[in-house]
This record gives sequence, structure tokens and C-alpha cells, in this order.
Amino acid sequence: MLAVPLLMLACDGGQPAPTSETKKSAPSVSVEAKAEAKPDAKAEAKLDEKAEPAAADRPALAAPLTVTAGAPGPAFIAVEKKGIVRLDDRKFTPVAGADTGSFKRMKVGADGQVYAANYSQIGRLDNAGFTVVAGDGEARIPNSLSDYAVAGDGQIWGVSYSSIDHFDGKAWTSEAATVLALGAEDYPQAVTVDRAGKAWLASSQKLFVREGDAWKPVDLKPARARSPYYLSRLELAPDDSVYALGMDSVFHLVGAEPAKKLKLGGAGSYSEFSVSTAGDLALVDVDKVTATRPADGKLRVLRSGKSFNKGSIWAVGADDSGRVWIGSDFGLSILNADGSKTEFASGAAPEIAGEIKGILVLGSGPATLPGAGPVRKGGLKGTIAHPDDMPVADAPIEVCPNPAFIYTTTPCADQPVRFTGKTDAQGAWSFPEVPLGEYGVAVKVGGKWMTTLGFAMNSAMKEGEVHDIGLIKLADKK
Repeated sequence: MLAVPLLMLACDGGQPAPTSETKKSAPSVSVEAKAEAKPDAKAEAKLDEKAEPAAADRPALAAPLTVTAGAPGPAFIAVEKKGIVRLDDRKFTPVAGADTGSFKRMKVGADGQVYAANYSQIGRLDNAGFTVVAGDGEARIPNSLSDYAVAGDGQIWGVSYSSIDHFDGKAWTSEAATVLALGAEDYPQAVTVDRAGKAWLASSQKLFVREGDAWKPVDLKPARARSPYYLSRLELAPDDSVYALGMDSVFHLVGAEPAKKLKLGGAGSYSEFSVSTAGDLALVDVDKVTATRPADGKLRVLRSGKSFNKGSIWAVGADDSGRVWIGSDFGLSILNADGSKTEFASGAAPEIAGEIKGILVLGSGPATLPGAGPVRKGGLKGTIAHPDDMPVADAPIEVCPNPAFIYTTTPCADQPVRFTGKTDAQGAWSFPEVPLGEYGVAVKVGGKWMTTLGFAMNSAMKEGEVHDIGLIKLADKK
């Protein structure tokens, strides 16, 4: 097997409070190889380079999904490199046409259809699979989109750090983000379109609504929220109102009424946000999820390690039955309104083993869930070397889903799955029985822990087989 060089960085202990600079991602981010490195954060929603050419005209709808508030519907789970998996009829099924690659932004458009984006495509999810709406060819997306939204007539709005893009079904047009007159280090972050066709846009510090051919600023001061806001997401509610997610505030925009701030209790740093078909809310706040239902207005605070199995939270979804869906480095947790739960540990459902990037549940979700089943396992091994290719011999090593840069004792000490050992004289290490999933590696060299830059090293793990991740090289400090 060819060696796969992976850079590693030193990390120190300590646990500072989350900031706007750290709130959007886990402490470490894994890189499998330079050729497969993840895009820049500003280019996160650019879609996969292996896209099939899309027709200039909007593709005909095939076997459409029915999105009905309160009625049973499927759940869609996006897993890094594995694509999108559908949960319905008591089973997990990879979505045809989206069964590989990186997907994150899944949403219901203003046209009532379901959409998803990868690194080079925007497409529609239906009962037949994934159908490309905009991608390569004449419909090639012009910029690295950080977010997109689909209008009632199927037209698409997209934003990147430098532009605002619009797709009319045949071609893209773009305008520079400078038309927003943003301050330094302020860029477009999110976009949504209401059912009347009105587009809303959020930069990190400002909110805009499109009137005619211009973007008009929306005054957020009446909400009396703490600034800077660090806006990151926009979500459309069933009543056509708009939610804007900030670092520690959620703004609610209803027609021409002044902006309001939702009363959700104290917040540390919001990162993910979900609105169900009927308007139920779920928000990720560091190590907890806050959920509320419009029917009763009561808040539920669900804590990692207490309400559900411990793990860093990656994604969240809400359904109309009051369930909250949580994707973490433990696996998938589904919490009912009465406090009961169903959980799938990493490896218990091989189809979703890995980094869960997004969750979208239609209506009240699947009426019946499958059983978790046994945890499927495989092996992991590799070799660690210094920058000069000398082996890192007899060094403490840990393997876990998300080795932390900031920690109390060791990078993997607080992880739901953790394996510890030492390298041998040649710098080699191995663990024979590891639940299928994504893992990072931490090694202690010269009194300091070094950790890989995150996830996505082991997507090739197979049950009963030992997966060799190859050579890991420590970073050159020069």
C-alpha cells in the first residue's frame, strides 16, 4: 500500500470559552491527503468536481417527495464522503446519485421540493434519488457557494464570500458582494427565499432583504441582541417568517414587524440550526441542543452525556412529532418528546458510520425506526514518522473520532470511542477491533501531543478487515 503523508500539528491543554472564530467547527479537522483536502471555509459549500453535466433547463421532476406537516416522512442523513442516506421503512438506504462525496446543506425549497448541495452541484432529492439542477456544463456554478436557496419557481440564489449569484433555470448571473457595503472581514454567509419570492441575505454582521434590484438593510437593533452578531444561517419557517442564527442569538423576522430575539435561555455559541416542517426548532450550542415546539413554547435542553450519549455534536434535525435528531462522533441519537430515545452508535448502522454533516427530517419523520443492531468493527493501523522520515518510536498514541486541539488531559480523553497504545520501534501502531467510522490520531512526542487535522481518514474501513491509513508525518516546525 502507498504511504499517505498526513501533517500533524502540536496542541496544548486548556479549555477557553468558545469564540466566533471557533464556533463553526470541531477543534480538529482531518485531512486524508493533499489531493483530497477540504475546501477553505469560505468555499465550504462549493459543489463536487466530479459532477455530471446538468441540462440547461430545469430537469423534470421524477417521483417527487411529498412534504406534509405532521405526516410521516423520510429522514435524510448526510455523511462525509459517503453521501446521503435515507432512513425510512425501518432501514437505511444510500440515495442513488448521492451515494458518495460530501453533502451538507439539505433543505426544503420555497417550491416545496427537497434539495441538497455537494462541492459542485445543487440537486433535488426525490423518490428516485438525486437529480442535478445546477452543476457543470452551461449551468456550472460560477463561485464557491457558502449557501444557496431555491425559490418557488425553481430559481436559485447563492452566496459566496465575494459574490451574490442567481440562477434563472438556464444561466447564472453574479453581482459583487461590494454592493452590500460590508465592513472589513464581513462577508455573505447565508441566503433564503420566502414563498413570495423575496430573497433574504445575511452577512456575518448584517441582514438584507431584496427589494426590486437592490438589497435593503434590515434593522436588527429592535431585537436588543448583543453585537457583533456573527450571523451564520437563515431558515424559512412554515408561516413564511425568517429566522437568522447568530453566535448567541436567534432573530425572528415577521413581515414588516421589527426584528425580535427568540427567548431560548442562555447561549454559549450556536453552530447548527433546524426548523421542522411544522416549525419545531432545534439548535446546537457547543455540547447541548436546545429545542422548542411552537405548540407549547416550552424549551428542552438536551445535554451531551446526559440526555444522549456523549460526543461532539456535528448536526441536528427536528421533526413534527417533537423528536430531535442529533449527529455526533458517537453516532446518531433520536430523542423523543417524552425523553425516550433510539441511538445508533458508530458501526451499529454501517451506512451512516462516519462524520454526519447534516440531517433533514420531513414531516413527523419515519413512523417506525430500525433496531440499532450489533456494532460492526474493523481494524486500523498505520505508521508515524518525523519530518526527516525517522520513525516515531515507542510513543503514546490515541485513536478517537475527533482528537481535540484543546483538552484537559489528552486529546481523546473525552471522546465516546477511544483506543490507546504505543508505536513500536518502526513507528507502527495498530488496533484490531474498532467500530466502523471516522477517526483521527494523536501521538505524544517530546512531552507534547500532536494531532491529525481531524476526520475522514478511514472512510474505507470494512467489517472484519484491517484498514491501513498509511504514513503519518509530523509537521516540520521550521
